Amino acid sequence: MGTRTIDQPQTLALEPVSRVRIRTFRGSVSVVGTDGEPRLEVAELSGGPLTMRHEDGALELGYGDWQRPNLLSWLLHRRRWRRRAVLSLAVPRDCRVDAQVVASGVVVSGLRAPVTVKVVSGDITLAGLSGTVVAETVSGAVEAQGTASDLQMRTVSGDLTLVEAAGGTVRAQTTSGTVTADLQPAGDDDIHLATVSGDVVIRVPAGSGLRVRLEAVSGQVSSMFPELTATGMPGLRAVEGRLGDGSGRLRARTTSGHVTLLRQGEQPAAPDGGDEAAS
Repeated sequence: MGTRTIDQPQTLALEPVSRVRIRTFRGSVSVVGTDGEPRLEVAELSGGPLTMRHEDGALELGYGDWQRPNLLSWLLHRRRWRRRAVLSLAVPRDCRVDAQVVASGVVVSGLRAPVTVKVVSGDITLAGLSGTVVAETVSGAVEAQGTASDLQMRTVSGDLTLVEAAGGTVRAQTTSGTVTADLQPAGDDDIHLATVSGDVVIRVPAGSGLRVRLEAVSGQVSSMFPELTATGMPGLRAVEGRLGDGSGRLRARTTSGHVTLLRQGEQPAAPDGGDEAAS
């Protein structure tokens, strides 16, 4: 297909795609895995055209003057803030995705290949992904549902939510926000959840096999699992121990906030409530 300019809303049928690279500014981006033919829908477009390159299965879509190493200077040009693009891509489920966008929300779902999403000001939503995932935003929330491989989530200002996360290594870190995780650990999973200013709430099945360490510098730590015991020292509250065969590892930490570990189906108690293990 080569290179073409997109200067108005339209829908395009695409040739086979194995890799996607997206660089856009303002608006939204949606990428969904499909068993049908790949296609691109540009629902809204203003402030300048997009450039699309498609060669040897690699699809690149974005602005021709985007230079990631010089992103700050690129953003200082006022005319670029007039740009807006609302895009939807349907690609094969084994297609790799690399999206770096500014002031945009991103949704990615139904893929088996690795996914990387980096956003400056915007939310990220991930669903049904079974490949390795990296999701980072400066200002916004990240929500992941039904992931089944290594997952890295990070935001400076925003909440992190994991639902039905199973398998692999999980890293979820926010500076200012809450971390909420419904986990389905299996085998030797390694899960690390952290926030500087906010609470951490974790739910795991009753029969989970985990070595657990929960910490709070200024706040309460509580657990609904009697196998875990309160430890710690002055200036650091902690609960730790082993669940089941201890084949996996769960670590959670907050500097200013509370950490709560629940059995799935139970609701969190108030931080000063009578939990089975608390400090």
